[in-house]
Amino acid sequence: MNRRYSFFAVLTFLLIFSMSFYQSCSMAVMLAWTIVGVFGINLVGDKNDKILFATEVCMLLFFAVNALSLFFSFDKIEGLRNLQSFLPFAIVPIMALSYSNNLKDNYIQLLKIFVLGVLASSAICLLAALVRSFHIVDGSLIFNPYIGFRNQFVYTHLSIFLYTNTFAMCIVFAAAVLVWALLFRKPHRKWLLYSGLALCILMIFLLSSRTNVYALFAVLYISVLVFYLRFRKLVHSVALLVAVTGLFWVFQTCNYRVLNLSKQVTSYITEEDIVMDNGYVIQHPQAIENVNIRFQMWETGAKLLHRYWLTGCGIGDYKGVLRSEYQFDGIDEAYQKGYDQHNQYIETFATAGVLGGFMLLIIMLLSLISAWRNRNYLLFCCLLIVALNMMLESMLNRFSASMFFVVALLLSMYAKHPDLPTEQLA
Repeated sequence: MNRRYSFFAVLTFLLIFSMSFYQSCSMAVMLAWTIVGVFGINLVGDKNDKILFATEVCMLLFFAVNALSLFFSFDKIEGLRNLQSFLPFAIVPIMALSYSNNLKDNYIQLLKIFVLGVLASSAICLLAALVRSFHIVDGSLIFNPYIGFRNQFVYTHLSIFLYTNTFAMCIVFAAAVLVWALLFRKPHRKWLLYSGLALCILMIFLLSSRTNVYALFAVLYISVLVFYLRFRKLVHSVALLVAVTGLFWVFQTCNYRVLNLSKQVTSYITEEDIVMDNGYVIQHPQAIENVNIRFQMWETGAKLLHRYWLTGCGIGDYKGVLRSEYQFDGIDEAYQKGYDQHNQYIETFATAGVLGGFMLLIIMLLSLISAWRNRNYLLFCCLLIVALNMMLESMLNRFSASMFFVVALLLSMYAKHPDLPTEQLA
């Protein structure tokens, strides 16, 4: 066995495992992975799967268009810094084109490793929250879960690794992988998969990412439909539907950020909104956001899109231009806190112009066509998760989110082959 490729396999497993941990960790592993992998590069790709091949090429073009937008930026240094978050769109497709058969033959193991990484990082987050819940008062050790497990409980308190939305996105996809395994594989230890799924659902509840709460339940409801279409068991399907609906009701009534979504129409917080327990805030003002501000920010982004539709304002200047526009439009909170666009579609068109925007849409469209043609449940769930998050977040301006987007999409496209062998990467 060639040692170079064996080492590349180990780095591949490590890269997939580390995706739900600190993004600096993933960046370091990806650098080593690229250096080792470049010695075996043979850009042939899987010409038999034209949609997969076209998607990988479009990812490379998407990176190239964003890199090209540097020429339309005055602040080249800031542009280079922002371009780092798009590196997965260049490196991962090149490696996928070079090692297509190896990755495709081992996609099940890679999905397993991704899920293990997510469950490990989730367990560490819960353990850290548990430790934080113990404190000493007047010489006595007191356990107060509101300190460590704030979800009403502060939005970002539990996620000690990635940005909360990115972490939640990884967890929802891990849940989709577990459900896919239960539906389409024949696992020997189903209780392990059910336990992992329960942990994922618990983490989504505690993280309180509203976008990913709805993404999770969209995945679960689709899974119930697929279960019925696949096995034609009406009673079981109805029971699952009732269970998922009951769980959704729990989220709607017990999760503070989801419960108050309809009430969050103002950025002003009254004293009644702040609930204390033993001197600790358990319903934190940060959990209440001005939902309407997102519509205002989208309107501002639409103006920039209209103004810079052809070439974009450049990857280096966009943040500054957007902030100035916030100030001009009187969106004080967004200006003072330097909010991003909170919509990846608008941000891409405004930053990289019509070419960059259409490249992103083409990647999504090709993936959707592949999912439809191959009845690929996992790819459809991945697209759903990503599409919802890109609608409400500027997710690709973070390296970890771009890495998730590229890797999860490609692995999901491989998942149309349910009976491929699972040998070790050679």
